[in-house]
Amino acid sequence: MSVIKEIYDLAKDSAKLATRAAALKRALKTELKLNKKILADIDKSASIDRERRLLIIDMLDIEELTAAVRYEMPYTAISRKKVTEEVAEKHKIKRIVGYDLEKLIEALYLMISYLKKDSKNTQIDLNLRLININKYNNVLLEVLG
Repeated sequence: MSVIKEIYDLAKDSAKLATRAAALKRALKTELKLNKKILADIDKSASIDRERRLLIIDMLDIEELTAAVRYEMPYTAISRKKVTEEVAEKHKIKRIVGYDLEKLIEALYLMISYLKKDSKNTQIDLNLRLININKYNNVLLEVLG
């Protein structure tokens, strides 16, 4: 195989990866923006009852997060950013300093999935869980740019 052919194949593969990464990033951002709108009452610290919280939990979308967790995904091609101290302080989540895209996606996916499965448990503080989901959702949107 000639060097020119190898360079051509490499460039072609890189272009495919960039296109795939852009599509995945767009899909994730769209889902996170939708969840941000759903979590608007939580973000504003609005006084809402348990029924409304349960509705919010049911409406949260995790289709793209699930796909990101389950399938091979080029995380570094989508975003190489990590959570800085400033971002962590801004959103009041100190433990996520240094988290990369993969770790953030997995954490948010687990938080939402667990809450969807066990939202009827009266021992869970739904408001606190939704506040944390909102914070992670916002950080993830920021990391995706």
